Amino acid sequence: MVKRVHLFDWHKEHAKKVEEFAGWEMPIWYSSIKEEHLAVRNGVGIFDVSHMGEFIFRGKDALEFLQYVTTNDISKPPAISGTYTLVLNERGAVKDETLVFNMGDDTYMMVCDSDAFEKLDAWFNAIKRGIEKFGELDLEIENKTYDMVMFSIQGPKARDLAKELFGIDINELWWFQAKEVELDGIKMLLSRSGYTGENGFEVYFEDKNPYHPDPEKRGEPEKALHVWETILEAGEKYGIKPAGLGARDTLRLEAGYTLYGNETKELQLLSTDIDEVTPLQANLDFAIFWDKEFIGKEALLKQRERGLGRKMVHFKMVDKGIPREGYKVLANGEVIGEVTSGTLSPLLGIGIGIAFVKEEYAKPGLEIEVEIRGKPKKAVTVTPPFYDPKKYGAFREE
Repeated sequence: MVKRVHLFDWHKEHAKKVEEFAGWEMPIWYSSIKEEHLAVRNGVGIFDVSHMGEFIFRGKDALEFLQYVTTNDISKPPAISGTYTLVLNERGAVKDETLVFNMGDDTYMMVCDSDAFEKLDAWFNAIKRGIEKFGELDLEIENKTYDMVMFSIQGPKARDLAKELFGIDINELWWFQAKEVELDGIKMLLSRSGYTGENGFEVYFEDKNPYHPDPEKRGEPEKALHVWETILEAGEKYGIKPAGLGARDTLRLEAGYTLYGNETKELQLLSTDIDEVTPLQANLDFAIFWDKEFIGKEALLKQRERGLGRKMVHFKMVDKGIPREGYKVLANGEVIGEVTSGTLSPLLGIGIGIAFVKEEYAKPGLEIEVEIRGKPKKAVTVTPPFYDPKKYGAFREE
């Protein structure tokens, strides 16, 4: 069964392309990917990302449980704020990249990828049941994916919009810090966060979903539609545009961000004690807090000793050509890896991409080749982001 977000009907009416993504029918673009992309880079755009998964963890054992099933130290940030962290399988591979908010009062909200929430639901509950065989556990896990609305407002003018709508200067928040806010009486969580490389914020709240899998929970999304249209109306003076998943992907690629299912995944290599792709291979070791026990830690320690074998690298094309997922990467005529994500940068007008290559080639400044339509095309490895961070992105010089 194809899943649908609360405002699917609105998107179906206004978007030029709607198609299935990770099991959800989602808007891919409204005007064009390039136009929406540049609106976010230069002004502000709004994304409906209600297909993202959300879990609520409640109870005195919630923190200890989350510390064990994720890699980062989520005990450090105060309420209300979030931590970027990873969920690994027992052999070190990434089950998903997540954001965990400390909501206070022994309550945490996890935000995960749209195509991972079902397997995470099964994973967390299996671990919970296993622990409960040996003792009591004060923990409730609630899957809120179909109930939650999530809008992402991104771009340099998102700050002005947040001030106007909520009276908050998001630049005074640290990254992933959140505030409880209201818009026309609708309570929601506002977080300084995003997936575009730009400054911005995201809002979360509950509403009725006409396509909820539970018929008893279905209803008209009055809150979601009101908030969406209110933001669009307030953003008119800033040139706001609704943006689809097409622009979201090109924006995250320009920023150099990984995408679950492309760069991060678990390949289920059952014949080995170390699975792929691990956070060490995907340059995500900044999200690992080594001074605690967590699922997958032993495998990562083994991998650090043995070597990674292959590792992620960013590259930009020197020759004309657009790299795509699955294209071979070569050096000196030898295949050294393959592209996991690639596109034509709307901002730069050149091909850019991410690849996994032999470990010795995973550093910036090396000449490589990407096989495009059977022909090797010159490229060079770089340090992300692909754009000039002084001119674009969350920390541009104003």
